Amino acid sequence: MARSVYLLDGHYQIYRAYFAPFAPLTSPSGEPTKAVHVFCATLFNLIRNRRPDYLAMVMDTSDETVFRRDIDPNYKANRDPPPDDFGPQRDRIVSIVQAMNVPILRVPRFEADDIMATIARRLANEPVDVYLVSVDKDLEQLITDRVRMYDVAKDLVVDAAGVLERKGYTPSQAVEIQSLVGDNVDNIPGIHGVGIKTAAKLIAQYGTARAVIEHAGELTPKMQERVRAFADQLIVTRQLVTLRDDVPVDIELDAMRFNGVPVDRLRPIFNELGFNRLRDQLESFGASEVSPAGNRPGSPAPTAVKTASANRRPKPTAGLFDDEPDTTDPAVPAPGPSPSSRPAPDTSDNDYQLIDTPDKLKSLATQLAKQKRFAFDTETTGLNAMADALVGISVSWAPHTGSYIPIRAAMGDTLPLESVVKLLKPIFENPAIRKTGHNVKFDMLVLRQHGIDVRGVFFDPMIAAFLVEPLRSSHGLKALARDVTGAEMTTIQELIGRGKQQITIDQLDTAVVGAYAAADADQTLRLTDHFEPLIRGSPYESLFHETEIPLVDVLVQMESNGVAIDADALAKMGSAMADRMIALTKDIHREAGHPFNVDSTKQLATVLFDEIGLKVVRRTKTGRSTDAESLTELAETTENPVPRLVLEYRELSKLKGTYVDTLPTMVNPRTGRIHASFHQTGAVTGRLSSSDPNLQNIPIRTQAGREIRRAFVPGKRDHVLLSADYSQIELRVLAHFSRDDALLRAFDQNQDIHAFVAAQVNGVPIDEVTREKRSAAKAVNFGIIYGQTAFGLARGLGISRTQAESFIDMYFMRYPGIRLFIDQCIADARRNGFVQTILGRRRPLPELQSRNRQQIAFGERIAVNTVIQGSAADLIKRAMIDIHAALSTGKHPSQMLIQVHDELVFETPAGAVESESEMIRDKMTRAIPLDVPIAVDIAWGKNWLETK
Repeated sequence: MARSVYLLDGHYQIYRAYFAPFAPLTSPSGEPTKAVHVFCATLFNLIRNRRPDYLAMVMDTSDETVFRRDIDPNYKANRDPPPDDFGPQRDRIVSIVQAMNVPILRVPRFEADDIMATIARRLANEPVDVYLVSVDKDLEQLITDRVRMYDVAKDLVVDAAGVLERKGYTPSQAVEIQSLVGDNVDNIPGIHGVGIKTAAKLIAQYGTARAVIEHAGELTPKMQERVRAFADQLIVTRQLVTLRDDVPVDIELDAMRFNGVPVDRLRPIFNELGFNRLRDQLESFGASEVSPAGNRPGSPAPTAVKTASANRRPKPTAGLFDDEPDTTDPAVPAPGPSPSSRPAPDTSDNDYQLIDTPDKLKSLATQLAKQKRFAFDTETTGLNAMADALVGISVSWAPHTGSYIPIRAAMGDTLPLESVVKLLKPIFENPAIRKTGHNVKFDMLVLRQHGIDVRGVFFDPMIAAFLVEPLRSSHGLKALARDVTGAEMTTIQELIGRGKQQITIDQLDTAVVGAYAAADADQTLRLTDHFEPLIRGSPYESLFHETEIPLVDVLVQMESNGVAIDADALAKMGSAMADRMIALTKDIHREAGHPFNVDSTKQLATVLFDEIGLKVVRRTKTGRSTDAESLTELAETTENPVPRLVLEYRELSKLKGTYVDTLPTMVNPRTGRIHASFHQTGAVTGRLSSSDPNLQNIPIRTQAGREIRRAFVPGKRDHVLLSADYSQIELRVLAHFSRDDALLRAFDQNQDIHAFVAAQVNGVPIDEVTREKRSAAKAVNFGIIYGQTAFGLARGLGISRTQAESFIDMYFMRYPGIRLFIDQCIADARRNGFVQTILGRRRPLPELQSRNRQQIAFGERIAVNTVIQGSAADLIKRAMIDIHAALSTGKHPSQMLIQVHDELVFETPAGAVESESEMIRDKMTRAIPLDVPIAVDIAWGKNWLETK
């Protein structure tokens, strides 16, 4: 579950507050306070609306000493000094932020933007989303899928799509755009007369600012003159607009943890400043109105993101005031939820009951047994459904009602687990009584550890919301409740805190937990009432009730089964990897001529490009790239061994840290197995994902990656691991949809499809197809699915772009049905606004409405990819359901353990592999009828690697 990190651009927000359109404001002692008041109101609304998990304010140091002055002494030289009353207000704001225990980050010679760039880079591999609280265009270059900008005045998140929609270019192009345009405010020169729109067109055509200059002769005479006059300045301008991400800022993520507003510390400050209205807002924080974000165990993140492409909230007219600013002004966002589409806050009276005596429990069980349906939820001491303790169970069968059964608590009466299970087990296991739960798989797993196998689950609003709104930023209970029922629910962090001070929920009074837990069950029921009619009669109805909900039972069983690992094999693997990494480091140092930190990209770039003299493959906003793609190209084009050695070192480092050293720590001491979590609401194509560990990311194309699979072993004596892998399923799905005669014939004849395509395209008999021709055909076959261009194919195969274009043209000439399918798929997507899989899963494609060619091309690629890959995901899900049904009869001794891409892994008695293989193959090939034969490759061995 991703946490949120908010980095406040201090100087920007203080200037914004200072120049906000309000009358001057002073404290009772005569101190100017308008900027202080507006800033504090803004910060409070940020905290209330966004509920940050981590928060820091980043500040500039002196403009006179910034390193960019070394590059160009005229940098920011035209800025006027701030007004006299600005400095005191800035200092007062800083003292208030410090009083709130929010770290303030400054580094001499660097600007706030550089510090934010550095922190964003450091957090790239952390499970956090970073929000840069600013609208400074210089920060657009930092935006990624995990880094966004946030305009606090508009309560607006700016992501990559938002930049593209509003400005016509992508964040990755921002540096190139700014290199051409410059910045008058900061006195950075650009091409005279070239603005954002013109620059965007030039970059879209030529790719980089340098390429624009190199192709100046292709421009109009006037533009040629302007571009050539600017050519010598480009390097300097590019250095000035490119943010540094290697700033020596001393801060760890945990030090930015936000623990809420310290009311008692701010109250005397606000009294001194005469902030009466703000003091009232401050006291509301003390009443637990807002704490950092979070969610209940097992649920996705609670924050719903309002993006730059969403409908804007109407801006109210700025108001005049006597003593304090009216914070409904656009410069200061009003408190509370911002999107106008949200319902009014739910103020209904709720009837929540604490079931803390045996008599109350018996009465509840009697009532519950009479219900046709109910919602349920569990509270646990952590996020591990297989290991953490059950604290209590909540249920609800009518809106605005809920009952909580405390089982474990430090304060308040509780009921014995045995008594609770005895009374509730018959009800929860009665399939005639329908159940609903939000992320119900988690709660089913929890109850299963205590002997309750929940039956009769008919709904999960999280899954329903994912089908109805797959592009929604959060499908968590809190976010959905806020947007659907208007409820501002208490978060788990408000109860248990965070960081080193965090406690477990069983350390709280049962009355407090009871209100929280009953609300979870109540809101789950009300969300069910909202989404059930949306599913009923919709295109998703069959997919929801016949695939996604039945799959929950499959995943509960699969996660319960878990998979055994060979800890000794991992230990030996880790030792061997460590030895090899030491040897690689020595080899790299020897080739470099001196020791250096191989893990430092900056030091590596110096060695490769300055000392060894290798050609720079590409540059990024942070300098010369040493990423895997660049190193691979260097390894292929130079005889120097350093790039190849570094690639091997990095692979081993990642595998060792992510899997070899970590897998043994994930073993459940009770079962002796690893129990990964599988997620239905992760990928918009419908593919399952997994975590703890991420099984999909275990490499299979390298020897070191394949060795990880050797550690996955049967957990029972005389058993083997059996792998059942769909053969070329995505190409078979492509043949099914395209109805291309040649492709259908190839599969009907059980041909080697890649050799068959190579023979067709090259006009030679299939037995004359060389390995190289088959590889090229394979690349095109899969490239079609993923929207690969001629440029990408040329690069992948090491051929010219002309050759690649010729190959693709010949491919479509031989397989016209595929071309027609792709064109029809894109046309349908444009007309309908979405594409859908074979079972009806829909993926909206707003990219096709963009005016940007790159964004449109991306939408076209994912239109085709979603249909093919999503339908393959539908197929394996239905197969899993059918196999689970067969296994549940007790006639088959196998257990399903793992699902990865198109593969299922089972634990099977060695003596039963033939009969089990027959059953598994039958279910997989018959899961969804296609117009081509479906093939399944089955193998078994004493570990996962041996099944390949």
